[in-house]
Amino acid sequence: MNDRRPILAVALLLLAIVSCDREREVMPPATPVRTELAKRTSFTPALTLLGVVRAAQSIPLAAQQRGTIRYPHRFAGGLQTGARVARGELIAEVVNADVNAAQTEARLEMEAAAADFERAQRSYKVGVISQAEHEEKRVRATLEKERFNAASARLSTLRVVAPAAGTLVVTKVYPAGSVVDPASTLVEIATSGAPLVESSVAASERALLRPGLPVTFNVRGTPSWSGTGQISEVAAVVGESGTSRVVATITQTGSLPPPGTGVEITAQLDARGSVLTVPEDAVVPGTDGPALFIAANSEGAFNRFHVKRVAVVAGGRANGRVEILSGLHDGDRVVISGVDALADDAIATEVSDKVVP
Repeated sequence: MNDRRPILAVALLLLAIVSCDREREVMPPATPVRTELAKRTSFTPALTLLGVVRAAQSIPLAAQQRGTIRYPHRFAGGLQTGARVARGELIAEVVNADVNAAQTEARLEMEAAAADFERAQRSYKVGVISQAEHEEKRVRATLEKERFNAASARLSTLRVVAPAAGTLVVTKVYPAGSVVDPASTLVEIATSGAPLVESSVAASERALLRPGLPVTFNVRGTPSWSGTGQISEVAAVVGESGTSRVVATITQTGSLPPPGTGVEITAQLDARGSVLTVPEDAVVPGTDGPALFIAANSEGAFNRFHVKRVAVVAGGRANGRVEILSGLHDGDRVVISGVDALADDAIATEVSDKVVP
């Protein structure tokens, strides 16, 4: 009887081990993640916008007649943003055969009427024609001359000439040989005045900006450029696109990017005394807005837990972190890596910082 007890204990232990192994076999895999505890800290956020350099003063140059566009040798490859032009310089020419033909016809009619009037003058002096007939020839000659002047003025509108010195800003490219319609803006000439940087901000972030906030500018193209300035205007009206217009001034002098250059604007927002922030990698974009994954209830095994997807409202960003305006609470454990492999109510497991999920 006493000899059976050790055997029974060993048998029960083996059954327990087998049972645990079976549980491990049926246990679903957990996604390795890293988390951090949400807590309020001081934060000075920044908001990054994409903008375009605009001229403080610009003159649009439009085609006055329909026709085929042609450029001088300097712009054989088309008009280019940033090119400097002088006052009176030919920018483009519109080829319109009808306008040329009308001017030629008006010139021939004018010359014929002028010849008739000269003959009428000689005839009137010797008394061959009456004063009334002489006056008729004079009126016709005058009328044909006015018609020629009008046709010549219309012909001159085929030439697009710079009315002032400045820098070209091309918003729509018209290749040489393409047909343009009347009133089509071919180019703008940026003249005097410090350039502005124009951008737009989402309606949900408009309240974060105000005139006077300092900004930095960065042009990442070639050549690169960086500068400083401040916000001068934030539109109070939200457009149909769901954004508001933002204008910033460039405070520095010297070499500046030409109008039409794309620029990255970083606005330094007001400091926050106690806010919740998360790493940028923790934010999950979606059609319904940004979201976070929060560690929810334990799954019952060591270091395994369910996650919950919660919608949040994001604010400013700085140094790789995002301000969370709503949707997150003190003490929530936020998943900060591995979020791409998660779904709502998925099972996750915490891993060490040294482990790459």
